[in-house]
Amino acid sequence: MRKVYLLMAVAAIMMVGCKNNGAKKAAAEAQAAAAAEEEVAAAKAERINKAIEEVEAAEGMTALEAVEALSRAQMVEGESLSEDLAGNPDAAIPFAAVEEKPTFNGGDANDFSKWVGENIVYPQDAQDRQVSGRVILQFTVTKEGDVKDVKVLKGIDPSLDAEAVRVISSSPKWAPGNQNGIPVAVNYTFPVVFKLG
Repeated sequence: MRKVYLLMAVAAIMMVGCKNNGAKKAAAEAQAAAAAEEEVAAAKAERINKAIEEVEAAEGMTALEAVEALSRAQMVEGESLSEDLAGNPDAAIPFAAVEEKPTFNGGDANDFSKWVGENIVYPQDAQDRQVSGRVILQFTVTKEGDVKDVKVLKGIDPSLDAEAVRVISSSPKWAPGNQNGIPVAVNYTFPVVFKLG
């Protein structure tokens, strides 16, 4: 009887050892996957920051050119839109990658820039402090044409950042973008310029 208990104990120890090895291997694989994702995210953030610097340094860049440059920086090399859309039909496509881009009042990002310029109110406290510059925002034009998820990627001042978010959030409906003839959500990265008179 003692031998049976001893054999059972040895078998239990071996099973625990195998489970621990499997758990260790799974943990190592998860850690490696997380490290790879962090590396991709860091490279993407670096590309976006470089694109923001280039947009800020450019003098005569149109809004459409700025949107294209900032959007290309967010695309991951080798990314397949068809796979992304098949796995998640509500995924937002970077502006530079969509086949048929969203339109604002029948125009493009330059028309939207004009609308923003007509509706922006330069906060008095920022004027008093002589604060100016570009607020870089990101937002999504949904497949229904609504502007959602407005966030500041690079701000310059809390009052200017808030005003830029307010105006972009109040945008009228757009005609949505299309990919393979299907309406899709599209991510925009958009500069709002505050310039003192």
